[in-house]
Amino acid sequence: MNKMIFSKKGIFILTAILFIALIAVIAVNRKNTLEINIGYQSVTSQTWGALIIKDLEIYEKKVQELYPDKKVRIVWHDEISGSIINTSMISNKIDIGFMGDMPLLLNMYKADSLSEYDASLIALDGTGKNGKNQSIIASKDSNINSVYDLKGKTVSVPIGSSAHYMLMKILEKYNLLNDVEIVHQDVSMAIQLLSTNKTDAFAIWEPYPKYLQKEIDTRVIVDGEESQVDYLAGVIINNNLKEKDEKLVQAFIESLKEAHDFIINNKEEAAKIMEKESGFSYDVVFDEINAIEWNSNINEEDIEALNDKLNFLVSLEQIKEFDIEKYIYN
Repeated sequence: MNKMIFSKKGIFILTAILFIALIAVIAVNRKNTLEINIGYQSVTSQTWGALIIKDLEIYEKKVQELYPDKKVRIVWHDEISGSIINTSMISNKIDIGFMGDMPLLLNMYKADSLSEYDASLIALDGTGKNGKNQSIIASKDSNINSVYDLKGKTVSVPIGSSAHYMLMKILEKYNLLNDVEIVHQDVSMAIQLLSTNKTDAFAIWEPYPKYLQKEIDTRVIVDGEESQVDYLAGVIINNNLKEKDEKLVQAFIESLKEAHDFIINNKEEAAKIMEKESGFSYDVVFDEINAIEWNSNINEEDIEALNDKLNFLVSLEQIKEFDIEKYIYN
């Protein structure tokens, strides 16, 4: 009887010791592991610089050089939209986010309006100059053959997006602002409605126009270049990363520049990587590589374009005015 009691006590003590040891090992591993979380969008071609950095492990290698004694863990989060990445960044679950210009502005606005959150735009990824890389599309079997045929029709678009801004600029240009019904649809719903002829047209960014022309027999009614408004995508950081070590931010900027050089100088190989990482066909991807300007620098022209879109979001009452340049990394 006593032996049985002693045995149970011994097992309990041994289990407790092993549990404490395990906790200690986990604590040591956490201390010796540097984890950085990156949000990106494989469904948005102007953020495909992320796909090159991820596939070639460019950032991992640079961070490992900075911290040779630590285990480096880069966690990639592929999201359907910039708004999802924004939510994760504000809750400190993502350190670095790739997104289009409107989500970038919303992220910076949160940094301006929330005391517990701070962020910086550190670089651009892809740029569609003068509205390139956006389009208004319709089914080939519809009776919409030109922008004027949109009169009295319904156009789906994600409200508050760059495609929405592009759509408004084009409708204004052709004096159709009061003659077209604009309805909010996310991308997946708009594609479904367009494929079943339940919406007349769809304003959206690439690679969807090229993809949908192949998949559901659509055609471009108006190219986004009619708007003459640059469509930007970029990279924003939660400034907790900068506070942890500013060299981590510099290493990422260098990684993005390296990825852009790779895309420009190795288009076929880059297209194969992007095809694998995004799921879009090689032809669609290769066309996009050549249609996008891959330059990470943020210049005055880019800031002016962001300010134009800031004013648009203010007019929609999605945000209030703030100073963009306060949130650009330098």
